[in-house]
Amino acid sequence: MRASFRALLAALFSTVLLLAAGTGTARADEVTPETAKPVRFISYNVCGAKCPLPFPQNATEAQKDATRAAWVSGLVAEVDGWDSDLVMLQELCYGQWKLIRDALAPAQRAGKASYDTVWGAALPSASACAQWDKDDHRFGLAIFSKGAGSVVPNTRTVTFLPEVEGLPTEDRILLCARTALDGRTARACNTHIDPHDATTAVQVPKVAQLVEAGRVDGEPVVLAGDFNQVPEHQDMDTLYNHGTGSTGLFQEVDENDASQFTKNPDCSGTAVRCRSGEDTATTVCSAGTPSDAKIDYVFLSYDWFKTVQGDALPCTAGSSLSDHHLLRGAAAWEK
Repeated sequence: MRASFRALLAALFSTVLLLAAGTGTARADEVTPETAKPVRFISYNVCGAKCPLPFPQNATEAQKDATRAAWVSGLVAEVDGWDSDLVMLQELCYGQWKLIRDALAPAQRAGKASYDTVWGAALPSASACAQWDKDDHRFGLAIFSKGAGSVVPNTRTVTFLPEVEGLPTEDRILLCARTALDGRTARACNTHIDPHDATTAVQVPKVAQLVEAGRVDGEPVVLAGDFNQVPEHQDMDTLYNHGTGSTGLFQEVDENDASQFTKNPDCSGTAVRCRSGEDTATTVCSAGTPSDAKIDYVFLSYDWFKTVQGDALPCTAGSSLSDHHLLRGAAAWEK
Protein backbone atom coordinates (compact mmCIF):
# COMPACT_ATOMS: atom_id res chain seq x y z
CA MET A 1 0.00 0.00 0.00
CA ARG A 2 1.51 3.35 -1.00
CA ALA A 3 2.46 5.76 1.80
CA SER A 4 0.18 8.47 0.41
CA PHE A 5 -2.79 6.10 0.53
CA ARG A 6 -1.95 4.98 4.06
CA ALA A 7 -1.90 8.63 5.07
CA LEU A 8 -5.29 9.19 3.43
CA LEU A 9 -6.85 6.28 5.30
CA ALA A 10 -5.24 7.39 8.55
CA ALA A 11 -6.70 10.85 8.13
CA LEU A 12 -10.12 9.39 7.35
CA PHE A 13 -10.02 7.12 10.39
CA SER A 14 -8.81 9.97 12.58
CA THR A 15 -11.68 12.17 11.49
CA VAL A 16 -14.42 9.62 12.02
CA LEU A 17 -13.06 8.40 15.34
CA LEU A 18 -12.74 11.97 16.56
CA LEU A 19 -16.35 12.48 15.57
CA ALA A 20 -17.39 9.26 17.32
CA ALA A 21 -15.82 10.45 20.53
CA GLY A 22 -17.96 13.58 20.35
CA THR A 23 -14.96 15.87 20.50
CA GLY A 24 -14.92 19.41 19.24
CA THR A 25 -15.90 22.73 20.72
CA ALA A 26 -17.47 22.14 24.13
CA ARG A 27 -21.10 23.16 24.50
CA ALA A 28 -23.05 23.74 27.69
CA ASP A 29 -25.72 21.21 26.76
CA GLU A 30 -23.38 18.64 25.21
CA VAL A 31 -24.59 15.09 25.74
CA THR A 32 -21.90 12.45 26.15
CA PRO A 33 -22.12 8.65 26.27
CA GLU A 34 -21.48 8.93 29.99
CA THR A 35 -24.33 11.40 30.64
CA ALA A 36 -26.94 10.34 28.09
CA LYS A 37 -30.23 8.69 29.01
CA PRO A 38 -30.42 4.94 28.36
CA VAL A 39 -32.42 4.72 25.09
CA ARG A 40 -30.27 6.06 22.27
CA PHE A 41 -30.72 7.03 18.65
CA ILE A 42 -28.75 8.23 15.62
CA SER A 43 -30.05 9.91 12.48
CA TYR A 44 -27.52 10.61 9.76
CA ASN A 45 -27.78 11.67 6.14
CA VAL A 46 -24.64 9.89 4.92
CA CYS A 47 -24.53 11.42 1.42
CA GLY A 48 -23.75 8.05 -0.10
CA ALA A 49 -23.98 9.16 -3.71
CA LYS A 50 -23.24 12.88 -3.81
CA CYS A 51 -20.16 12.79 -1.57
CA PRO A 52 -17.31 11.06 -3.41
CA LEU A 53 -15.16 8.55 -1.56
CA PRO A 54 -11.50 9.64 -1.38
CA PHE A 55 -10.11 7.01 -3.70
CA PRO A 56 -6.48 7.62 -4.65
CA GLN A 57 -5.76 8.40 -8.30
CA ASN A 58 -5.83 5.26 -10.43
CA ALA A 59 -6.89 3.22 -7.41
CA THR A 60 -6.86 -0.54 -7.59
CA GLU A 61 -9.90 -2.52 -6.49
CA ALA A 62 -8.05 -3.44 -3.29
CA GLN A 63 -7.44 0.23 -2.53
CA LYS A 64 -11.09 1.04 -3.21
CA ASP A 65 -12.17 -1.76 -0.88
CA ALA A 66 -9.89 -0.36 1.82
CA THR A 67 -11.34 3.13 1.42
CA ARG A 68 -14.89 1.78 1.68
CA ALA A 69 -13.92 -0.28 4.74
CA ALA A 70 -12.45 2.81 6.40
CA TRP A 71 -15.69 4.74 5.91
CA VAL A 72 -17.76 1.87 7.29
CA SER A 73 -15.42 1.48 10.28
CA GLY A 74 -15.94 5.13 11.09
CA LEU A 75 -19.72 4.77 11.05
CA VAL A 76 -19.54 1.61 13.18
CA ALA A 77 -17.41 3.55 15.66
CA GLU A 78 -20.23 6.10 15.90
CA VAL A 79 -22.79 3.38 16.52
CA ASP A 80 -20.68 1.69 19.18
CA GLY A 81 -19.49 4.88 20.84
CA TRP A 82 -23.07 6.01 21.36
CA ASP A 83 -24.31 2.50 22.28
CA SER A 84 -27.10 3.15 19.78
CA ASP A 85 -30.44 1.34 19.99
CA LEU A 86 -31.75 2.60 16.64
CA VAL A 87 -29.76 4.05 13.75
CA MET A 88 -31.54 5.76 10.84
CA LEU A 89 -29.50 6.47 7.70
CA GLN A 90 -30.57 8.53 4.68
CA GLU A 91 -29.04 8.98 1.20
CA LEU A 92 -27.66 5.47 1.46
CA CYS A 93 -26.45 3.43 -1.49
CA TYR A 94 -27.38 -0.24 -1.52
CA GLY A 95 -23.76 -1.39 -1.70
CA GLN A 96 -22.95 0.90 1.20
CA TRP A 97 -25.82 -0.58 3.21
CA LYS A 98 -24.60 -4.12 2.56
CA LEU A 99 -21.15 -3.28 3.92
CA ILE A 100 -22.62 -1.69 7.06
CA ARG A 101 -25.05 -4.60 7.47
CA ASP A 102 -22.23 -7.11 7.29
CA ALA A 103 -20.00 -5.11 9.65
CA LEU A 104 -22.78 -5.03 12.28
CA ALA A 105 -23.81 -8.68 11.85
CA PRO A 106 -23.22 -11.16 14.70
CA ALA A 107 -20.29 -12.84 12.94
CA GLN A 108 -18.29 -9.59 13.09
CA ARG A 109 -19.33 -8.44 16.54
CA ALA A 110 -17.48 -10.54 19.11
CA GLY A 111 -18.10 -8.92 22.48
CA LYS A 112 -20.25 -6.16 20.99
CA ALA A 113 -23.92 -5.74 20.18
CA SER A 114 -24.98 -6.82 16.71
CA TYR A 115 -27.72 -5.15 14.67
CA ASP A 116 -30.68 -6.23 12.60
CA THR A 117 -31.64 -4.04 9.66
CA VAL A 118 -34.20 -3.18 7.00
CA TRP A 119 -33.56 -1.37 3.74
CA GLY A 120 -35.84 0.60 1.43
CA ALA A 121 -35.01 1.78 -2.09
CA ALA A 122 -36.23 5.22 -3.10
CA LEU A 123 -34.50 5.12 -6.49
CA PRO A 124 -33.76 2.00 -8.56
CA SER A 125 -30.51 3.58 -9.66
CA ALA A 126 -28.32 6.54 -8.74
CA SER A 127 -25.25 6.51 -10.95
CA ALA A 128 -22.89 7.81 -8.26
CA CYS A 129 -23.70 4.76 -6.12
CA ALA A 130 -21.27 2.93 -8.41
CA GLN A 131 -18.55 4.00 -5.97
CA TRP A 132 -20.04 1.48 -3.51
CA ASP A 133 -21.06 -1.30 -5.91
CA LYS A 134 -20.30 -1.20 -9.62
CA ASP A 135 -23.31 -3.38 -10.47
CA ASP A 136 -26.07 -2.34 -8.03
CA HIS A 137 -26.82 1.39 -7.89
CA ARG A 138 -29.96 1.42 -5.75
CA PHE A 139 -30.36 4.42 -3.43
CA GLY A 140 -32.53 4.80 -0.35
CA LEU A 141 -32.83 4.49 3.44
CA ALA A 142 -32.07 2.00 6.18
CA ILE A 143 -32.92 1.32 9.80
CA PHE A 144 -30.52 -0.56 12.09
CA SER A 145 -31.90 -2.00 15.32
CA LYS A 146 -29.75 -3.30 18.17
CA GLY A 147 -29.93 -7.06 18.63
CA ALA A 148 -29.86 -9.96 16.21
CA GLY A 149 -33.41 -10.61 15.03
CA SER A 150 -34.68 -7.46 16.71
CA VAL A 151 -36.80 -6.40 13.71
CA VAL A 152 -40.23 -8.00 14.01
CA PRO A 153 -40.71 -10.27 10.97
CA ASN A 154 -43.05 -9.12 8.20
CA THR A 155 -43.47 -5.59 9.58
CA ARG A 156 -41.26 -3.71 7.09
CA THR A 157 -43.19 -1.21 4.97
CA VAL A 158 -42.07 1.18 2.24
CA THR A 159 -44.49 3.95 1.24
CA PHE A 160 -43.80 6.39 -1.58
CA LEU A 161 -44.67 9.95 -0.63
CA PRO A 162 -46.83 12.32 -2.70
CA GLU A 163 -45.25 14.68 -5.22
CA VAL A 164 -46.32 18.01 -6.67
CA GLU A 165 -46.96 17.95 -10.39
CA GLY A 166 -44.59 20.11 -12.38
CA LEU A 167 -41.84 20.29 -9.79
CA PRO A 168 -38.51 18.58 -10.34
CA THR A 169 -38.22 15.88 -7.72
CA GLU A 170 -37.14 12.31 -7.07
CA ASP A 171 -39.01 9.50 -5.38
CA ARG A 172 -39.16 9.92 -1.59
CA ILE A 173 -40.20 7.17 0.81
CA LEU A 174 -41.14 6.40 4.38
CA LEU A 175 -39.48 3.21 5.62
CA CYS A 176 -40.92 1.63 8.77
CA ALA A 177 -40.65 -1.56 10.81
CA ARG A 178 -41.55 -2.73 14.27
CA THR A 179 -38.44 -3.42 16.34
CA ALA A 180 -37.33 -4.41 19.78
CA LEU A 181 -36.26 -1.29 21.65
CA ASP A 182 -34.67 -1.61 25.07
CA GLY A 183 -36.90 -4.52 26.04
CA ARG A 184 -40.08 -3.17 24.43
CA THR A 185 -41.53 -3.11 20.94
CA ALA A 186 -41.64 0.16 19.03
CA ARG A 187 -42.51 1.40 15.55
CA ALA A 188 -39.37 2.80 13.91
CA CYS A 189 -39.64 4.98 10.80
CA ASN A 190 -37.12 6.78 8.62
CA THR A 191 -37.65 9.29 5.83
CA HIS A 192 -36.04 11.89 3.58
CA ILE A 193 -38.37 14.70 2.53
CA ASP A 194 -38.04 16.56 -0.78
CA PRO A 195 -36.50 20.05 -0.39
CA HIS A 196 -38.96 21.96 -2.60
CA ASP A 197 -41.26 23.99 -0.36
CA ALA A 198 -44.47 22.94 -2.11
CA THR A 199 -43.51 19.26 -1.90
CA THR A 200 -42.37 19.48 1.71
CA ALA A 201 -45.78 20.94 2.54
CA VAL A 202 -47.54 17.77 1.36
CA GLN A 203 -44.96 15.14 2.29
CA VAL A 204 -44.47 16.05 5.97
CA PRO A 205 -48.20 15.79 6.82
CA LYS A 206 -48.37 12.52 4.90
CA VAL A 207 -45.51 11.11 6.97
CA ALA A 208 -47.27 12.18 10.18
CA GLN A 209 -50.48 10.50 8.99
CA LEU A 210 -48.75 7.26 7.97
CA VAL A 211 -46.76 6.97 11.18
CA GLU A 212 -49.82 7.45 13.36
CA ALA A 213 -51.98 5.11 11.25
CA GLY A 214 -49.40 2.33 11.51
CA ARG A 215 -49.07 2.53 15.26
CA VAL A 216 -50.17 -0.72 16.96
CA ASP A 217 -52.12 -0.33 20.22
CA GLY A 218 -50.52 3.01 21.01
CA GLU A 219 -46.97 1.61 20.91
CA PRO A 220 -43.94 3.94 21.14
CA VAL A 221 -42.81 5.54 17.89
CA VAL A 222 -39.40 6.74 16.74
CA LEU A 223 -39.44 8.82 13.56
CA ALA A 224 -36.15 10.12 12.19
CA GLY A 225 -34.79 11.56 9.01
CA ASP A 226 -33.84 14.52 6.88
CA PHE A 227 -36.97 16.66 6.62
CA ASN A 228 -35.42 19.55 4.65
CA GLN A 229 -37.36 22.03 6.77
CA VAL A 230 -36.61 24.03 9.92
CA PRO A 231 -38.41 23.25 13.21
CA GLU A 232 -40.45 26.45 13.46
CA HIS A 233 -41.91 26.19 9.96
CA GLN A 234 -45.64 25.47 9.68
CA ASP A 235 -44.91 22.36 7.61
CA MET A 236 -43.68 20.74 10.83
CA ASP A 237 -46.90 21.44 12.76
CA THR A 238 -48.25 17.93 12.16
CA LEU A 239 -45.22 16.39 13.92
CA TYR A 240 -44.60 18.51 17.01
CA ASN A 241 -46.98 18.35 19.96
CA HIS A 242 -46.02 21.81 21.20
CA GLY A 243 -45.57 25.28 19.74
CA THR A 244 -47.82 27.52 17.67
CA GLY A 245 -50.07 25.51 15.36
CA SER A 246 -48.76 22.10 16.45
CA THR A 247 -51.06 19.09 16.16
CA GLY A 248 -48.63 16.17 16.29
CA LEU A 249 -47.58 13.32 18.58
CA PHE A 250 -43.92 14.10 18.96
CA GLN A 251 -41.16 15.74 20.86
CA GLU A 252 -37.72 16.07 19.25
CA VAL A 253 -34.49 15.06 20.93
CA ASP A 254 -32.77 18.46 20.66
CA GLU A 255 -35.74 20.65 21.55
CA ASN A 256 -34.57 21.59 25.07
CA ASP A 257 -31.27 23.23 24.15
CA ALA A 258 -31.94 26.75 25.44
CA SER A 259 -28.99 28.16 23.49
CA GLN A 260 -30.97 27.50 20.29
CA PHE A 261 -34.29 29.04 21.37
CA THR A 262 -33.47 32.41 19.80
CA LYS A 263 -34.05 30.82 16.37
CA ASN A 264 -37.78 30.65 17.06
CA PRO A 265 -39.56 33.91 18.00
CA ASP A 266 -42.36 31.88 19.61
CA CYS A 267 -40.02 30.70 22.38
CA SER A 268 -40.12 32.88 25.47
CA GLY A 269 -37.35 33.34 27.98
CA THR A 270 -39.10 30.96 30.35
CA ALA A 271 -39.57 28.13 27.82
CA VAL A 272 -38.17 24.72 28.75
CA ARG A 273 -38.60 23.25 25.29
CA CYS A 274 -38.86 24.86 21.89
CA ARG A 275 -39.18 23.91 18.24
CA SER A 276 -35.49 24.52 17.60
CA GLY A 277 -32.15 22.71 17.88
CA GLU A 278 -28.55 22.73 16.70
CA ASP A 279 -27.87 23.10 13.00
CA THR A 280 -27.39 19.83 11.10
CA ALA A 281 -26.77 21.27 7.62
CA THR A 282 -24.03 23.88 7.55
CA THR A 283 -21.55 25.54 5.22
CA VAL A 284 -18.81 23.76 7.19
CA CYS A 285 -20.10 20.40 5.95
CA SER A 286 -21.17 21.48 2.50
CA ALA A 287 -20.20 24.52 0.48
CA GLY A 288 -23.50 24.12 -1.37
CA THR A 289 -25.59 24.79 1.75
CA PRO A 290 -27.12 28.28 1.40
CA SER A 291 -27.35 28.85 5.17
CA ASP A 292 -26.94 26.92 8.39
CA ALA A 293 -30.12 25.19 9.59
CA LYS A 294 -31.53 22.29 11.56
CA ILE A 295 -33.19 19.95 9.05
CA ASP A 296 -32.41 16.50 10.55
CA TYR A 297 -34.53 15.10 13.38
CA VAL A 298 -35.19 12.28 15.80
CA PHE A 299 -38.84 12.49 16.88
CA LEU A 300 -40.12 10.44 19.84
CA SER A 301 -43.76 9.91 20.78
CA TYR A 302 -44.40 12.19 23.73
CA ASP A 303 -46.53 9.72 25.67
CA TRP A 304 -43.72 7.15 25.85
CA PHE A 305 -40.50 9.09 26.40
CA LYS A 306 -39.23 11.79 28.72
CA THR A 307 -36.04 13.74 29.41
CA VAL A 308 -34.98 13.95 25.77
CA GLN A 309 -31.42 14.89 24.92
CA GLY A 310 -29.77 15.63 21.59
CA ASP A 311 -26.64 16.92 19.89
CA ALA A 312 -25.49 17.59 16.36
CA LEU A 313 -21.89 16.43 16.28
CA PRO A 314 -19.10 18.53 14.81
CA CYS A 315 -18.41 18.29 11.11
CA THR A 316 -14.97 18.59 9.57
CA ALA A 317 -14.68 20.35 6.23
CA GLY A 318 -13.36 18.11 3.49
CA SER A 319 -13.71 14.89 5.48
CA SER A 320 -15.65 13.17 2.66
CA LEU A 321 -17.86 11.52 5.28
CA SER A 322 -21.08 13.43 4.65
CA ASP A 323 -22.43 16.88 3.97
CA HIS A 324 -24.59 16.72 7.11
CA HIS A 325 -23.84 16.65 10.82
CA LEU A 326 -24.65 13.38 12.57
CA LEU A 327 -27.56 13.85 15.00
CA ARG A 328 -27.63 11.67 18.08
CA GLY A 329 -30.34 11.61 20.71
CA ALA A 330 -31.31 9.90 23.92
CA ALA A 331 -34.31 9.60 26.20
CA ALA A 332 -35.73 7.77 29.21
CA TRP A 333 -38.97 5.81 29.23
CA GLU A 334 -42.05 7.61 30.52
CA LYS A 335 -43.82 4.42 31.52
